[in-house]
Amino acid sequence: MQESNLSMKEIEDLGYYDFMSYLGVPYFHVGGLTSTKRLAELCQINKDSKVLMVGCGTGFSACFVAQTFGCSVVGVDIAEVSIRKAKERAEALGLGERVEFRIGDAYDLPFEPDTFDVVITEFVSQFLDTNRAFREFVSVLKPGGMVGINEMYRDADIPPSIAEEIMEAERIFGEITQLPFSLPSPEEWKQWLENAGLSDVQVHKNKISVSLKEFKLVTRTTGGFGGFARLFVSLMIGMTRYTISSKKIRNRFRQLSKGKRILMRKRSTSEHVGYVLAVGRKV
Repeated sequence: MQESNLSMKEIEDLGYYDFMSYLGVPYFHVGGLTSTKRLAELCQINKDSKVLMVGCGTGFSACFVAQTFGCSVVGVDIAEVSIRKAKERAEALGLGERVEFRIGDAYDLPFEPDTFDVVITEFVSQFLDTNRAFREFVSVLKPGGMVGINEMYRDADIPPSIAEEIMEAERIFGEITQLPFSLPSPEEWKQWLENAGLSDVQVHKNKISVSLKEFKLVTRTTGGFGGFARLFVSLMIGMTRYTISSKKIRNRFRQLSKGKRILMRKRSTSEHVGYVLAVGRKV
């Protein structure tokens, strides 16, 4: 069935990320395109790089990386809705020759060994068995290639009362996404990358913030202020429509707001939470 013909019941039954893709949400990762650009730089991406983005969603970051660095990008995602939206985005931006999207499983990537120069995830490894996933990422990398991740973290040593609140937010996000959700420490992210056989692992801690630079990057990637305005208005209309029409979706947004408040806006908890940009090299 085509997306435009989905009934309200079918929309309510979409998984969290399928629903957000259906709405047209451009990306899900903390740090936005500012963090995407920095991660690409840490992975030493250039015009000759062949990049794989695992869990590419609607392709916003993949298109941005191709536009910004002139490289070729392949995006894979397990969600059909996301891949359809990603292909539409690449076509609208005229990136068909440099960006490709296909359905794929992070645990069983549909590529030959030693194919890519860089493998990236953004708010995806968070939900995966990292032992399985990172080894799969390494297998499709060329020797000397880089794995780069942008994922959330929590500090290792947190006062018990604060830890309980953060655990409540983890429970909320797990319930909303129907995926395992917990925030590892930066030290754990480093250990997992090293366990996959990567060397020279670097982990950079970042706090969650919004800047004018991010607005400029998003505006540029949507084709200018007009494109950004159309995207914003479309999102607002969609969110308002479904919030009014569906109690289930209304409750989902309410819970989402509660979880975000704990992790991103409440001072006592958010000071112990952020995102890591971590990279490692295949020997």
